[in-house]
Amino acid sequence: MASDLTRWWHAAIEAGPDEALRLEAGAGQRQRFAELDSLAARLLSVALAGQPVATVTLGRGRNVPDTAEVTALTQEEAAFCARAFDVQEQQRRGAWYLPTKLSVKAGAVDLPYLLREHPGHALTLAADETARLTAVEGADAIVLWALLVPLFETLLQPVRLRAAGDIFPPTQQKQFWSLIEERYRLLGIKDGALEAFRFGGVWHKLDRSGQQQARLDLLDTLTQTDLAQLVARHRIQQLQGLMAGFAKKAKAGTALARRVLTKELQPVASAYFGGDWLAVLDYLQTSPHPNEEIITALPEPRLYVGASSQAAAGVAAEAGIAESEVQAMLAAFLGGGSSMSPVEERAGALRSWWSGFDRSHADQTPGMPPLWGLVDQELMSLSRTEQDFTPQLYRQRLSADILERVAQLWKMMTLPRHPGSIVSNPRPHQTMADALGPAGEFWHGVGLTAWFVCEGPYSRTSLNDAERYYGKPLAALRAAGCPVDTGLFRELRAAEQMLGPEEDVADRTISAVEIPYGQVTFTSGMGHGRRREGFERVRDLITRYRRAWAEQCLDAYLQHRWRTELEDVAHQLHRFAAAKGRQPTLIQFSRFATTAANHWTGGDLGALYTAIGEPAPAEQKRPARLLAGDGYDFARRVYQELGGKSVDHGTWVNYAEETQRQWQLGRLATESLRYLQLQEALGQPPTAKQFGSQRLVWPWPGKEEEGWPVLQRILATLTGTVLSLASAPSPTATGTASPQGGHDGAQQVLVKGANVPIETGMTAVRITVDGAPVDVSAVLLTRRGRVRSDDDLVFFNHPAQDGVRVSGDTVSAELGLVPDTVRSIAIVVSIDVESQSDAVFGPGATWDAEIIQPTGARLSFTPEVSNGKETVVVAVELYRRPDGWRARAVGQGYDTGLAGLAIDYGINIEA
Repeated sequence: MASDLTRWWHAAIEAGPDEALRLEAGAGQRQRFAELDSLAARLLSVALAGQPVATVTLGRGRNVPDTAEVTALTQEEAAFCARAFDVQEQQRRGAWYLPTKLSVKAGAVDLPYLLREHPGHALTLAADETARLTAVEGADAIVLWALLVPLFETLLQPVRLRAAGDIFPPTQQKQFWSLIEERYRLLGIKDGALEAFRFGGVWHKLDRSGQQQARLDLLDTLTQTDLAQLVARHRIQQLQGLMAGFAKKAKAGTALARRVLTKELQPVASAYFGGDWLAVLDYLQTSPHPNEEIITALPEPRLYVGASSQAAAGVAAEAGIAESEVQAMLAAFLGGGSSMSPVEERAGALRSWWSGFDRSHADQTPGMPPLWGLVDQELMSLSRTEQDFTPQLYRQRLSADILERVAQLWKMMTLPRHPGSIVSNPRPHQTMADALGPAGEFWHGVGLTAWFVCEGPYSRTSLNDAERYYGKPLAALRAAGCPVDTGLFRELRAAEQMLGPEEDVADRTISAVEIPYGQVTFTSGMGHGRRREGFERVRDLITRYRRAWAEQCLDAYLQHRWRTELEDVAHQLHRFAAAKGRQPTLIQFSRFATTAANHWTGGDLGALYTAIGEPAPAEQKRPARLLAGDGYDFARRVYQELGGKSVDHGTWVNYAEETQRQWQLGRLATESLRYLQLQEALGQPPTAKQFGSQRLVWPWPGKEEEGWPVLQRILATLTGTVLSLASAPSPTATGTASPQGGHDGAQQVLVKGANVPIETGMTAVRITVDGAPVDVSAVLLTRRGRVRSDDDLVFFNHPAQDGVRVSGDTVSAELGLVPDTVRSIAIVVSIDVESQSDAVFGPGATWDAEIIQPTGARLSFTPEVSNGKETVVVAVELYRRPDGWRARAVGQGYDTGLAGLAIDYGINIEA
């Protein structure tokens, strides 16, 4: 494999498309794409001729998802796509990176058709043709995602950019149009194609019809191009990115797939190699990495849940040892104090809860309060309670034994972003209801509908329309193999016809007034709804069907609930291992496992690992609980301490401002529960940024600056804890910077946490590292501290975004071009673990940062040596304030790697 032919693609990386295609053909590699290029060229021809290529069918909620279909395929092309693009086929070739959820912009592919058929509304209609696929299956979604959408978006970018209007500054617009013109030149599209579109041209002089005609002229120009050659040039440019990515990672002559196939390159591998990494290596005429492992199938999930007592007795008899010893061994294996698995315990508790739930509905009679509040499914509201809603009604209607079991089994949980600790769950009854799922949603809902239709004052639906209204949970029950007998709805429709006539439901007030001639009595009433006699008959009808369903289906349904969630976790874990070549870290596991753990193992990820038969990578901490009681009770105490007062009807009607203020105080009080969870997880009170205080409205004259310390003091008092310096209210000083000189070109030395004003202009941040290979990147963040999309991560494979560019060890930012939606730019340094897998920041690997401003003025920051565990660090932050930009010396490290940073910033990256 050492011939010159092997390295043909090295020269192709920097070559123009035609030269790269010539090199590809000379290496004997072009023919492999003949059928694929022909397919793309024909579909492009169909679209430019004004015919639709794809269709999006919008779904109805979680149970009926969106679908996307490529409708312009011939029978032969459909067969080819099934072989090349089908999800299962690509996974058999090792493409486990394929997304499980996907937003497919099918409108980009149909835009030429829409421009010809609906020129006045084409872009709006195209935007509507976006399929949000919750389960990526078949071939069509991959054809669109990997092959067609990138091609069509490249060709029609002039149309989309002009439709966006002048939302970018002129300098940035010039950059955009320079890039578009260069792309068109490389694709071989004739020079005049962009005459009406380019920056500084005639576009703004055209009226509406003139602009529509310009778009059609562009389509005609594209139609006259050699589409086969255009498609081939686009393909080779995509493959040049793959070649460059491979070359960067092939430091030992070859590279692992998981190191090369970043998020940007995964569609390329799926589009042109069917997701087959071995085909990529064959194209590059390179041998596989010695550690490469192509997983063609995932192992079947094996669950370790069930039949503890019988199994223990059998094993004890067979082994000739005491059953108590077997029970003790089983308890040790399951990680708890009982030989019953935590999943079995919770399934058993749900059966007991169901019995109490069933009795509550069966015993309901007119004159009693409605059962709204029996199941904890609503948002917590403290300032004003909905009419006929009783928060925590389960306390009154369920037995003490059931309440205690729910409180104990669901009292703890894991936060997805902080999986290192198991923390208090302020609403165990809500988590229990989530675990129960659509069975509780439907049977409780239909019982409430019967009450409100009959007893008033109003109902959100009628008995006649109940089947449609509860369509989602009913569809979920059918999917679980536990359908509700449709006879129920026939009888409900008939029962509604038998109800008594409508009667007004009114509040009556009797008052007496003394006048000179004696006492006058006034009776006033205010109607607020209707009722109809006949609730008991409807109640008994629903009870009969509910009990028949439970007798036949409840056990199977509960098993379906836990089995489905646990098997999904096992499948996700195996898929991760297949894609990455290693097991996930605890924080990566928590992304897809937290919901199941909170439902079935009390938030214990280790117990969940045991249930799916896998070893846990780390043990979670169990910090001291700050929320020992009920979350509702604690939130009410916080609300009162904040000055909250329940809003009565008069205040609600007449004093909108006070009503809003009380709602805002109530929101802060409910959010205080999350504050306590964060404090348990972090080991100290959270900072305002960790808490996300900017998301909330603070009803004080000084807003957050005044309200945040008030909330902190109240919570510290109620929990008996002390505020740490890190989370205490910040002084007005912004930190310190030691000047070394005071003129342009001078350097200031920043200490950790210091922030200083910087000039608005081209600012560069250069990172110098000694002792380890690193990658430097930038993250563009909103005021919430989160990215707008994954494109806000700027790194070597996506080197520029909205005025920010990464080149080697330097991040440059044209601050005047950064959109207003970006409030800060985090400069990130990460160890290149492929080059030096055991490297960490510490005594053996140090870094410093230098900030160079437009005038030449410099800032420098050298942090203290870290603890030797961190592989990623946020070095510096550039952030926007009303009076201009500032720079902050951060130095915050992550021992959880890029995964920890990604979760903090909301990025979906390859960690």
